[in-house]
Amino acid sequence: MSRAGRGGAGGGSGLRLLEARVDGATSALASALAEVRPAVAAAAADAAREDAGRTRRVVATGAGSSAAHARFLASVLVELGVPARFAPLTCFLGEAPPGAAEETLVVFSQGLAPNARLALAHAGAFRTAWLVTSVVDDPAAGDAPSGDRRLASAGDAPGDPASIAERRSFLALARERGLRVLRTPGGDEYGALLRVVGPMVGYATALALARSFAGEPTALDVPSDAICAAVADAGRRAAALADELPRAALEAPLAFLASGAHVERVANLPLKVLEGMLRPQPPVWDLLDFAHGPFQQSWGGTATFLALLRNDAPREDELLARLEGVLDRARHRVVRLRAELPGPLAILEHEAMMNALVLADVRARDLDPTAWPGKGADRPLYEIGAEAALPERRARSAPSSAPAVLERLTWPEVEQAIARGATAVLALGSTEQHGPHLPLATDTWIATELARRLCRRVAGAIALPTLALGCASEHLGFPGTLSVAEPTLVAILADLAASLERHGVARLFVFTAHGGNAGALGRAGPAMRERAGRMRVACVAGLPPMADVLHRASARFGVAPDAAGHHAGELETSIVLHLAPDDVRRERFAPGLLDVGADPSATFYPDLRRHASDGTVGDPRGADPARAPAYLDAWVDWLVDVYERDATWK
Repeated sequence: MSRAGRGGAGGGSGLRLLEARVDGATSALASALAEVRPAVAAAAADAAREDAGRTRRVVATGAGSSAAHARFLASVLVELGVPARFAPLTCFLGEAPPGAAEETLVVFSQGLAPNARLALAHAGAFRTAWLVTSVVDDPAAGDAPSGDRRLASAGDAPGDPASIAERRSFLALARERGLRVLRTPGGDEYGALLRVVGPMVGYATALALARSFAGEPTALDVPSDAICAAVADAGRRAAALADELPRAALEAPLAFLASGAHVERVANLPLKVLEGMLRPQPPVWDLLDFAHGPFQQSWGGTATFLALLRNDAPREDELLARLEGVLDRARHRVVRLRAELPGPLAILEHEAMMNALVLADVRARDLDPTAWPGKGADRPLYEIGAEAALPERRARSAPSSAPAVLERLTWPEVEQAIARGATAVLALGSTEQHGPHLPLATDTWIATELARRLCRRVAGAIALPTLALGCASEHLGFPGTLSVAEPTLVAILADLAASLERHGVARLFVFTAHGGNAGALGRAGPAMRERAGRMRVACVAGLPPMADVLHRASARFGVAPDAAGHHAGELETSIVLHLAPDDVRRERFAPGLLDVGADPSATFYPDLRRHASDGTVGDPRGADPARAPAYLDAWVDWLVDVYERDATWK
C-alpha cells in the first residue's frame, strides 16, 4: 500500500472505498441471512431428490478469505456430527481425491478466482458439487444486489469487460453442467486487496449449508435482526476501543488468542492484518497451548495479544486471567474483543471488530487500500487454474425419489426392471411386543421404511414385501408375539432366493430390522446362495455395529444410549411416532430397563420378560418424531456402505 505520510490524506478514494465497504457489511449480512438460507434449503432439497440421499461426507475448499469459509464450514459440520474436512486448492492439482464419488464438494470463491477452478474441474468426480460465489451470470443483475452497487462499482472491479464476461460465461456453464451455485450478496469486492463484505456473507452461507447438510438447527436460528444488531454493536465497540489504544499497541508484534473450535474458525482474521494493515500475519494461539512455545517466544520482547472472547466458551475468562498473570505488563498488552452471539455466530462479531481496527489503522497511517505492494505481479500464481475446464455433466444413476415397490408393480414392469439388472431388497421384520406403548408391527414398519429409503439410494433396486414373521422366541413371554423357528426362516429365505433366481434377478440384498433374526440370517446365506444359481446374494446379519451407529445418531440430540435403548426406547419410539403417530400410546410412556451391561443379548435371552417386566429396554419418554429422519438416514447410510463394499457380495 502507498503511504502519503502521517496525518495526511494519502488513502484518498481508496480509503473511501474501504469505509464504504465497512459501512455496508452489516446490510450485506442482513441480505445474506434473508436470501441465502432459503436458497440453500431449496438447492439441498433438489440435491436430495436427484442424488437420492443426504450429504454423507463433505470436502470444502477455497483460497484467501474464501479458504477461511471452507475451514469454518468443515469445523461446524464436524461439531454437528457430519464427516467433513478442509482441502487446500493444491490438493486438486492432480487427480480427484480418493473416495470423491461418496463426497460432497463445496468450493468457496467470492470473485471466482482462477485457482478455484482447479477444484471445480474435478466436480464431476464428486457425488455433489457446490460453488459459493458473489459473481452473477446474468448481466442484468449487476455485480452486487440492489443497495450494494456502490461496493462493486467503487473500485476497479474484476478487470476489463472481457474478464467480467468470461467469469459470467464460466458461471453459466457451471450451472448447466450440474454444479449447485449459491450466489451471495455484497459484490466481488475487487479494487482492494482486503475483503470486508465477503467474509461476513460467506460465513452466513457456510452456516446455512451446515444446517442443511446436517439436517439440524444451528446457531443461525438466532433471529436475523438480533444477529445484525450484535454485529453492528461489535463494530462500534471496536471502533471506540481503537480510539483509546496507543499507537504502539498495534505496531507491536500481534497474536490472536482463542479457545475451542473458535481457534480453527478465525482463519480470516490474521489475513486482515496482513492484507489490510500490511503487517506480518499474526498467529492464532489456543489459550492452553500458549504455555507450549508461544509464551517463550513472546517473553523477550513487546507483544499485543488480541483475545477473541466468547460468552459461551467454557472457562475462557479463567484461562485468560491465568495467561495474563504470567505476562510482563510492561511489555505485553492484552486487548479483549468479546463476542456476544452464541456458537459459531461469534465469528461475525469478531470480523466486524477487526474491520474497525483495520480501518482505524489505515486512517492513522494514511494507507491506500487500492495500492498494495506487488500489485499485478502475482499473476503467475494467481492465474493457475484459469484454463481448467469444467467436466461434462454426468448422467446420474440414482433412481427417482419414489422407490420401486414390488407389490405395486405389474409383471411386465418387473420384467423390464430385471432386464435392466434389478437388485431385489428384502427386509426382515417381526411381529413381537414392543412394550406397552408401541404396536407389535414396530419392527416390520421400520424394516419397510428402511427398504424403501435404501431403494431410493441404490439404482435399479426393488423393495420386496417385508417378512413380518421372524425369530422372536425371546419375546414369547408377552402375548401377541409370533415366532418361527430358525430352520423355518432359513427355508423361507432359500425358497425366495430360488424364485428370484428363476426370474433372472441379478442381485438380492437381505437385512433385518429385528435383532432376533440375525442368527437365522447368518445361517441362511449358504442355503440361499445354493438355490440362487448365478444371482448374487448378500445377507447383512450383524446388528451390533448398527446399534453403535444409532446411538451415535441419538447422541447428537443429547439422548443417552441407555435412554435410546435397545428395544422400544426413545429411538424406536421416535421412529414410530414419525411413521404411525396414531398407533403410539403416549399415555403409557415409562422408563424400562436401562442397564443392560456389556452384553445386551444376555438381557434378551432366553426370556426378556425375566429382566424387563414391561418389555421396554430404554426410556421412551423423551421420544420426538422430528428425530426420526436422522435416525433412519443414519441406519440407511450404514446399509448403503455395506451394500457398496465388494466384500459384501463375495
